[in-house]
Amino acid sequence: MEENQVDTFDEFLGKAKNLVDIAGKKTGQAVELAKLKMNRMQINSEIQKTYEKLGAFVYKFHKSGEENQDLIDICVDEIDSLIAKLNEISDKINELKSAIRCPECGAINDEEAIYCAKCGAKMSPEPKEPEAASIGIIVAEQPSGEQPEQSEQG
Repeated sequence: MEENQVDTFDEFLGKAKNLVDIAGKKTGQAVELAKLKMNRMQINSEIQKTYEKLGAFVYKFHKSGEENQDLIDICVDEIDSLIAKLNEISDKINELKSAIRCPECGAINDEEAIYCAKCGAKMSPEPKEPEAASIGIIVAEQPSGEQPEQSEQG
């Protein structure tokens, strides 16, 4: 009977250790998620400030009759760069949340989604060829680089 109690106690300790490991991983994910969200807020703030700066430049140039396309291009490039960073962070957040972005409209969907909840587009990392293969369409590349006609298999 003592041996049975020892086995039960060992089993209990093993389960407790697993729970502690899971809790540690979840805590680490929560901390990482909080950092990413804070970073996303800071980048959104930078984007807003850059939009305001761009608007002020455009207004000033319009009122004075001046043109300074180089300065406007710099602001636009800065906004594009910040938006790219924002998208990277959003993708990391979605990865931690087990979510994916629609390849067509950019909406956030559950990782298991087959179609986008917003636009109805097929959710797949490589939308063209895998989609064709999944519905039984044969697509082969011709040596000349031209695509053959697609035919459905019966």
